[in-house]
Amino acid sequence: MKKSAQALAKGFTLVELLVVIAIIAILAVISWYFVNPLEINSRGRDVARLADLTSLQNAISLAVQEATGSAAEILCNGGATPCNGSSNSGTRSSDGTGWVKVNLSAQKTASVPTLPVDPINDAVKHYTYCSDGNAWEINTTLESQQQSGKAGGDGGNDPALYELGSSLSLIATSGGSCTY
Repeated sequence: MKKSAQALAKGFTLVELLVVIAIIAILAVISWYFVNPLEINSRGRDVARLADLTSLQNAISLAVQEATGSAAEILCNGGATPCNGSSNSGTRSSDGTGWVKVNLSAQKTASVPTLPVDPINDAVKHYTYCSDGNAWEINTTLESQQQSGKAGGDGGNDPALYELGSSLSLIATSGGSCTY
């Protein structure tokens, strides 16, 4: 019994400590890789973007269906065509004077009290609206790796943008009615 007590009293060797520290470091790196908090934050913002654009798409579609005037009067709030706006430079008013030029506050079936804005809402990450008086499009840039495939598969003309609307070729980096 005396020998085993002496063996325990010696403690760990430097090599044993280094091995344990290396194993803990490897597990920490693997955990960070699979959890990736930056990607999780990006996914959360993309979920908000997708929900915002889907809600806007439904509200604009309902406004067009309920309207009695011409498409240009509805989609550009009676203004000149083409009309456009973006969430980083327009107001959030839903009466047709905000960045979406459709009067969404006059709807009977769905009310939009204020227009949504992108979670980041800067020069790169923002929502964009465009109408040529007959059709309309809204879009945004998705940032997470998980959602990035939706941008290229949405049927629009720009694989870098997630696009919704009745015509997905209105907004383009070159050409189209509303160029940005």
